[in-house]
Amino acid sequence: MTKDEFAALLAEIGGGVEIGIAARRERAAAEQDTLARHDEELWALLCLGDALHQFYRDTLGLVGTAISTITVSPTQSAMANWHLVSFNRFAAAFHLMANGYYFDAMMLARDLWEVALSLAGLRKDIVTLEQLLSLDAGSIAEAEAKSWAIDRTIRKQLIQQNANLSDAAREAIDTFKRLANLATHKSKAHLARNLDRILKKQDILLYPHFDPQSAGVAHNVVSMAAWSLISTLPYLDFALPATEIGWHATYDKVQLAFREGVAPGNVTIQAWPEVIERVFGLQLPGKGQ
Repeated sequence: MTKDEFAALLAEIGGGVEIGIAARRERAAAEQDTLARHDEELWALLCLGDALHQFYRDTLGLVGTAISTITVSPTQSAMANWHLVSFNRFAAAFHLMANGYYFDAMMLARDLWEVALSLAGLRKDIVTLEQLLSLDAGSIAEAEAKSWAIDRTIRKQLIQQNANLSDAAREAIDTFKRLANLATHKSKAHLARNLDRILKKQDILLYPHFDPQSAGVAHNVVSMAAWSLISTLPYLDFALPATEIGWHATYDKVQLAFREGVAPGNVTIQAWPEVIERVFGLQLPGKGQ
């Protein structure tokens, strides 16, 4: 098949010579409408994501500059690069949420949480870099099995056997994981939401749309995952020393923004400051005051 023949085939499938333009315009209009509704009714959802995105970008810029002038270990290099590759996924989660792709944002949040746990496992010497990357595996299947085993080891020590975690914090982690997993596996969370709308005789819309209930859940899940990941940035202290007074002062403000931005009355996210402190080993500003 020639290029022109393939283009003609795609035009037949996609509604004419402007391939797929009608559906693309419909989706763009739906996203814009959803974004506008969020701007009016859930402005903090947008502003928190934008503020964190800028802080994350500025932090990685500082880290990149520092690393170019010092010698780092393989583990330190891996931790920095894990943040580097998480940056766009972090931004994508907030972007998807703002445009009404609530459950897709929650899927990315699950990965951000897993990265945060892996970084904590490295920093707390629970696992080595070689173990985390399964470098000694002889096959893809063995690498996957080893990876799952290492992840279980990290969760066991950071969460399950963590005597400092209260029941409320454990329940918060379980709730986060349950919601994120439901959004990930076979789109069960989105399916359940649609079935609920059917039972209530509400319309099922094809494109993303403003849904306060789903937006609230996604906001909490993405915020908890983002909070966890951002709270591992101090692990890069080899590139962000105490002399970076400006960065550390802004980091304290980031932690304050997370704490002030949590949903009042939501038991799960209200317990998250304890998760941040006792799983990721950080002292939050203002604690005990």
